[in-house]
Amino acid sequence: MSRRPAFRRTSRRTLRSAAIVAAVSAPLLTAGATVAASSGSLPLRSGSPGSGLPGSVSSGAPVTAACAVRGLPTLGGRYGNVTAAAANGDIVGIADNTAGVAQPVLWRAGKPERIRTGLAGSVPAGLNAHGDVVGNSPNGEDTIGWVRSGSRVTQLRGTRLRGTRLAALPAAISNSGIVVGALESTEGTPAEGDNTPGSLEDEQAAVWRSPTGPPQLLAPLPGDQGAHAFAVAADGRVGGISEGHRFRPVVWDHAGRPHVLPGLGGGYGIVRAFGPGGVAVGDAVAKDGTDHAVRWSAGGRITDLGLPAGSRTAQASGVLPGGVVVGTAQLPAPGGGVLTRAVRWPAAEQPQLLGRQQGPGQAMVAGAASARTAVGYRTDASGGRHPVMWRCGS
Repeated sequence: MSRRPAFRRTSRRTLRSAAIVAAVSAPLLTAGATVAASSGSLPLRSGSPGSGLPGSVSSGAPVTAACAVRGLPTLGGRYGNVTAAAANGDIVGIADNTAGVAQPVLWRAGKPERIRTGLAGSVPAGLNAHGDVVGNSPNGEDTIGWVRSGSRVTQLRGTRLRGTRLAALPAAISNSGIVVGALESTEGTPAEGDNTPGSLEDEQAAVWRSPTGPPQLLAPLPGDQGAHAFAVAADGRVGGISEGHRFRPVVWDHAGRPHVLPGLGGGYGIVRAFGPGGVAVGDAVAKDGTDHAVRWSAGGRITDLGLPAGSRTAQASGVLPGGVVVGTAQLPAPGGGVLTRAVRWPAAEQPQLLGRQQGPGQAMVAGAASARTAVGYRTDASGGRHPVMWRCGS
């Protein structure tokens, strides 16, 4: 039985940034009262008419879209989880076999195929429309990044930087075979990794132009110490986060130069995926501490997609071919706490929950799989995860 709280290793710096966003209070997020919507444009004040920037959290009941929910089959076991999807409908994740052991899986036309990597504990992180899959496997306190193309599995090369050995942590692969992600050191104590205390604690964004080639470091924004790439566009641009005193959304151009994207004034933003027409989606924290799903145009203009009624946190994780954005939001739970729910945004400020959720279960969207389909997981009453797909109307 698999009820793992996370299905791929999350880097120390990424965990640290998430903790900062979750713990910080509104008074500490006062920097940047105005945000330029695009390069060269006049700044627009948060909450001003037409700004596309956040005001207050909306009240009332969240809107629910009419979506059909379909469970994806496992390898004979009870549990599973979707981690990524391609626009052609292929899906990857993990699923339990009949012995209750989680295995990496590729779903094609809804049918699961085990991904054989020859490595224990493999978890897919991304795939492209050709069926090429990238993922990670634990290796003690280290991580092995890999690419599977057809029946061939190639381990991605790491590197050494300032005397520290860095391992590959891939996150996505384009249709042309470009892999993006990060390079990360071991935990840095004599008892871990290669028994050498690490001198480089910050993860470094990287791109692999081919599975067998060396990684190319992607520099963080000036003044920052680290970065992580999470998405690669059809035109070769790379998106992610630059990490320093603030955590800023960034896009690297074809030459590997970083370009900052506008945020919402709260000192945190991240690019999680690209969509049709070069748009990017992710989330950004506003001055009041709320985390909003956002979309950036190909030219860099930011649009606040809005929060479901009662929510203070949402993230966009994919874009359907028609432009509908999908993702996840955290909503107040009856009796206290929060529940994670699957959401779509057919337009800015129009968040819709994906179908009605029965009981205390939660749901999370991993990505967009086809014209009207989002994929992810739902939980049962005891917290076990089940891979699902949501198919919604127009």
